[in-house]
Amino acid sequence: MISFARLALIRPLSRVVVLGIGAFACIATAAASDATILATKYPELQQLLLAHDVLQARAYEEIVLTNESPSAAIGQRMLLDKLAELEESKSSHYHTAGNHLALLGPHRVFESRVTPGLLGVVYEEHDADEVRPLLAEIGNLPPVALQTLQRGREFVEQIIEIHLNPEIADKKSAVAGAVQGYLSDDAHSVASRPKSDDLLSEHAYAYAYPVGFPQFSGLTWASQWLKIALLEIVISAPNAEQLDADVERLIALYNEKLIRQHSGFVQLPADIPTSPVIAPTFYELYPDAAYILDNLEALKVVIGDVLAYPGIENRAQGIADTVALYTDKSANLAPDEIKYLLFVLRGGIYNAGGPARGGLTWPDRNWSRERSENPHVSISREAK
Repeated sequence: MISFARLALIRPLSRVVVLGIGAFACIATAAASDATILATKYPELQQLLLAHDVLQARAYEEIVLTNESPSAAIGQRMLLDKLAELEESKSSHYHTAGNHLALLGPHRVFESRVTPGLLGVVYEEHDADEVRPLLAEIGNLPPVALQTLQRGREFVEQIIEIHLNPEIADKKSAVAGAVQGYLSDDAHSVASRPKSDDLLSEHAYAYAYPVGFPQFSGLTWASQWLKIALLEIVISAPNAEQLDADVERLIALYNEKLIRQHSGFVQLPADIPTSPVIAPTFYELYPDAAYILDNLEALKVVIGDVLAYPGIENRAQGIADTVALYTDKSANLAPDEIKYLLFVLRGGIYNAGGPARGGLTWPDRNWSRERSENPHVSISREAK
């Protein structure tokens, strides 16, 4: 393993949300008290997945602190200028062909100072009981957001455990039960159908997170890629030996994404990893579960947008409103499955982090079928 551990320390999370912490912490402790099959069989991978929660919490915290700093005024003006330029060029929104993460963002000084510490966090040892409640310490996240994100993490962990558990013979029924159980808390579960891309790309603060903090968004997307890619390999590996080899390869691919090259992170995802792009087998077998994962990831990005956009008076309310949009099971849904697929596949597999098992080493956006030597996504289901 590449050892980035303890390259640098960043400030500890400093804020505390009073409302909802007790219940949130109890849920997290209960979920983390028993050793999982993942932690027992693949402890290194389990640590990297725990680091995903830490990365998200740290990124949010640093965005909040950056906006509160008087020295961030120049970067805020630059961000607003960049967003205005983006608005004038609709074709360069999400799913761009270029890797903007190799460039410096408007808050480059803040990101450059904090990013080494985030890399160190990835390879530190994490205790599940301590990691899961970290988001509760971000002062602008209302309780409804905390519980929704926590419930989402527990759902993903459950899907992974189902497929690692040899005693569960009927995986499909088990996943269907997990989906039903997840949706039983209507207020804190996102929709199991794809949400309209307008919620991601047309809201008032759209793109503030990836444009304002490209290294932070890239690091969290790389970690999300790891989680989605793991789902793909645990579902599609034909035997235990192949799964062991796939996990080893998966960790190596993730490590490669975190290596600085040419003064930038040129291998970090420049696009949001989604299930159809990274885990087509998972998406094909369990579309409802896949949509839940994708909606959760989009929700985290929009929360980042609200935190990153300058001058918002009531960020907590803005985030609560965003959560309500994603937990609404009937409004703002994608018109159909095909249009959703066209949206998430528009940027290409490479920009979203590449296939779960690797094999794509250069951008594939706008490839012709003849040029594509390593076709990855093959969805056989017909649109519903």
